[in-house]
Amino acid sequence: MDHTLLWVYSLSIGVILSLFITAIVIYRLFLSPLSKFPGPRLAAATRLYEAYFQLVKGGRFTWHINELHEQYGPIVRITPWEIHIKDPNFYNTLYAGPGNKRDKDPWFSNITWPQSLFSTEAHSLHASRRKVLAQFFKKGAVSAVEPLIKDNLRLLSSHFSTAAGTLGVLELHASFMCFAADTLSQYAFGRDCGLHYLNEPYLTPEWKTWINNCFLNINLNRHIPQAGHIGHSIPRIPGWVCPSFGSVLDMERDVRGRVRHAISESVQTLDRKPPLPEAWAPIYPTILASTDVPDNEKERTRLEDDAIFLLIAGTDAPTQVIAITMFHILNNSEVHRRLRTELRSALPDVSIDPDLTTLEQLPYLTAVIKEGLRISSVVTTRLPRSAPYETLHFQGWDIPPGTLVSMSTYFILRDPTIFPDPDCFLPERWLLAGEELRELERYLVPASKGTLGCLGQNMAWAWLYLVLGTLLRRFDLTLHETTEKNVEMTRDRFIGQTDPGMNNVQVKVLGEFRE
Repeated sequence: MDHTLLWVYSLSIGVILSLFITAIVIYRLFLSPLSKFPGPRLAAATRLYEAYFQLVKGGRFTWHINELHEQYGPIVRITPWEIHIKDPNFYNTLYAGPGNKRDKDPWFSNITWPQSLFSTEAHSLHASRRKVLAQFFKKGAVSAVEPLIKDNLRLLSSHFSTAAGTLGVLELHASFMCFAADTLSQYAFGRDCGLHYLNEPYLTPEWKTWINNCFLNINLNRHIPQAGHIGHSIPRIPGWVCPSFGSVLDMERDVRGRVRHAISESVQTLDRKPPLPEAWAPIYPTILASTDVPDNEKERTRLEDDAIFLLIAGTDAPTQVIAITMFHILNNSEVHRRLRTELRSALPDVSIDPDLTTLEQLPYLTAVIKEGLRISSVVTTRLPRSAPYETLHFQGWDIPPGTLVSMSTYFILRDPTIFPDPDCFLPERWLLAGEELRELERYLVPASKGTLGCLGQNMAWAWLYLVLGTLLRRFDLTLHETTEKNVEMTRDRFIGQTDPGMNNVQVKVLGEFRE
């Protein structure tokens, strides 16, 4: 009798679950406000469609979305709740500036650091948090921190000088990661309290490995968030099962320790001055000392999450762009020759470090940087946004308020109708003037725009100018065992990744110019 009851209960539960799932699928396919939009039925029925490409196929959903556009047209339903649009001219509408409210997708923003700026989906809270952090990345603030950038660039150059004496080989992404991690962490916590990879005898790949592993696990954490929660609750388990996640925990512990030290120092400091956006003052000690920042925004877990994401996003994407840009310069002898000629003509004394303002005036270097930002296209992910109170209109389609809509900058930057021969590195395409240049620059969107966009772009531009302008003037570099495969993005982990094991741009330092 007991077995019969158990069988009946199990069957009943199974029937109820089946009916519930069937009802959900019927609603999504036929009754949802998004049911009218074109796209594969399976994608409309379940997010498992996306999970297959991200988890089983290793991060190929971005490229599959492009295939869906080829099949269905410029607007496609890619999940039960999300529409994707492929039209560069719609970008500024979706990722709009002040006056057009846009919200993030809470599911997409879930990356295990829930109190970080990136994971803050509420528009008003995001705006207030962004205002605090953005002051440190305005153009004037970046100019003020130029001495710190140049100090670390001198240390980086010393490693190139050492390699020049032995015809040594350096891996550029790891090298630039050391520079970026030192510079940004010292800006975040203070010169003495940041990282100091550049002071080591050799440039270690540790930070590069840590951050690559963060992005390696990002799709798993998003689609199976319980994995991240378990990993943080019982840290020894993922270290055994998934060593890459163990290194993520190592990175987190390092950054959390620096935040706690900053908090401890602030408690002992009686002088609580407001932040000075134009001064070279460390980010988190300044925030902790500010009377304008609410106390709940200074809580330890809030600042830890924010600092972790700042150091992840603020180091990986810019250094990949610099390394990929350097690859294309060295892989194109005419570009390399023309750029070095411009640098040597404008700045003939290689013993003097160039200033950012001087480098910004060089037209060919600027064109090279723009082309590097375009062709690297390191942000491969889409970024869903919703207009909570606005019906968006696209080519005759009315998109209901609150609908998640996304676009991919990767395909804007490689659109052949805007950038002919998009796979070719052609800085000359940017040597335009007036309205022609402004029109082309509309489509230079290496990072998202709008009120929810990337706030570190001024810093990234400064690094590109200073690193390229310094190293190419001082050193005779050539590629070493590096091809296009080493810079080809084939996997979407938010930031694009190459095939496994290929993320290496190696150069041999043939010599150092003294005159």
